[in-house]
Amino acid sequence: MPEPDGSKACDEVLEQYFHTARKESSIPLVGFDEKLKRREEIIQLIKKLEQEQKQIEQEVKLYMKDSEMAVSSRYQVIWSNLESVRLDIKRIKMERPEIYKDFLNVTASRRFTVKAA
Repeated sequence: MPEPDGSKACDEVLEQYFHTARKESSIPLVGFDEKLKRREEIIQLIKKLEQEQKQIEQEVKLYMKDSEMAVSSRYQVIWSNLESVRLDIKRIKMERPEIYKDFLNVTASRRFTVKAA
């Protein structure tokens, strides 16, 4: 088993080895309080940085108005129109449940959740 390093490869190995949880099983969480506290701090920092990123993007969009592109000596910003086509899954499920059932693709995984006590 590799040492945890934050990589996708490590996530994949952990998922492969520990794909299914034993129902109703529990172990004491010993020695992780400081790491989990740091995790909470990181999450808050990421949220703050994402908000700052969004603010900068909004300022540039306001500057661009309806232009598709803006160029400086260092950056090129493109704010283009985009169309996407998606199936209305809720409507298919309601109006054509037999088709919905025929095309269901069920996957299994484990969810990692941390709650403060």
